[in-house]
Order: sequence, then structure tokens, then C-alpha cells
Amino acid sequence: MSISARYEGLFDNTDRYTFHILGCGAIGSSAATQLVRMGAMYFQLYDRDLVEDVNIGVSQYNQADVGKNKVDALKDHLLEIDPGADIDAHHGDFDVFHFQNYNDIVILGFDSMSARMNAMVTICKNPTTRPKCVIDGRMGAEHYQQYILVKPTLSKYTKIWYSDSQGEEEPCNAKATSYCSNMSGSFIANAVRKFITDSPFNGNFSFHFPSMLLEK
Repeated sequence: MSISARYEGLFDNTDRYTFHILGCGAIGSSAATQLVRMGAMYFQLYDRDLVEDVNIGVSQYNQADVGKNKVDALKDHLLEIDPGADIDAHHGDFDVFHFQNYNDIVILGFDSMSARMNAMVTICKNPTTRPKCVIDGRMGAEHYQQYILVKPTLSKYTKIWYSDSQGEEEPCNAKATSYCSNMSGSFIANAVRKFITDSPFNGNFSFHFPSMLLEK
């Protein structure tokens, strides 16, 4: 029986898209794990970091992954879920957008706003290879924000971007939680499902865990 048997009446076309996961930490690893369970087959993973102990509490890694490149560890986890997935792992700074097939969806999961902007400059510089959409997930310990840009351009992204200095500075021990990172993956996966089935979706929203309120 296919792993998609429980939801194929809702959608069956995730395997037509290539998912570019920019940042394979809390947001990226959660989103990728949920997408492969949804039948996604094609992934391009980008991250320059190694798995550390602190990542285990908020990401989809375990003790056996400590010391590995995040992209390689995440690739292994995705292949354990679906051995037939086609996954490229790019360890290092994101400086090349590995455009695939005009059905590209980018998920931004970097920690910093400057890294997000640098990525968008790279992604948008060639109009003929821009992705179909960009989903930008921004996470604090108890607050998640999500922005979706269809047919993204740098000018569109600039309107929803702010510098790292303008963002709220959080102490090191209040930057992430497992429930926020797992929920971020759920929000992103849900947005993908709506986008690929031409269903209505919220272009941007935030979720506040202490109040359990979704704000548009």
C-alpha cells in the first residue's frame, strides 16, 4: 500500500513539484519531513551547518545525527520515509538556485533576515528560473509568522522584509521550541497543499502560542 493511501482523495500531485528547503534547521527539517510524508519526491536541501545537540530539541534530528552535515542527515531521514525520493544535498552557503522543472517551490527557513534577503536576491535574479512560489516561515519560541509569495520578485519580498536589527531580539534560551517548529512544518505543508490544488490560502499570518490565536 502506498504511503499516500490515507489522503490521496485530498491531493495526489506533490510529486510534480521540486521543493527547495533553504535552511534545514527547525523549520526546514519539519517542513521537509511532512512534505515527503505527503508524497513529495523531489528535494533540493541547502544548509551550511552541522547538527548539534541543541538542534535535537527543536528539529527532526536525533543523537546519531550529531556532527553530520544537516543536509546529509535530513536527506537520510527523508529517504527512510520514502526510499524512492530524489534528493540533492548542498552543504554550504546558498549561492546557487538549482532550478529544476518550472514547478519549483522554495521554503525559507533560515535563522536570519539577512540570509533570507540574500537568498531572494539569488532566486529572483533570473526571471526565467523563478520558482512558482516562496513560503517564508519565521519562528520564535512561541510565535510563528508565515508569508507566501506567488511568482515572487525582489520588490514583492522587500515589502515583507525587515532587517535583523529591526526584529525582536530574543535570549538564546528562548528562540525555539519543538511545538513551534513542528507546527511551522504543519502550516507550511498545509500551504503547499492549498497552493498545488488551487485552493484559497492566506498570503500571510502569524500564530501566537500563549494565546493560541491565529492572526491574519
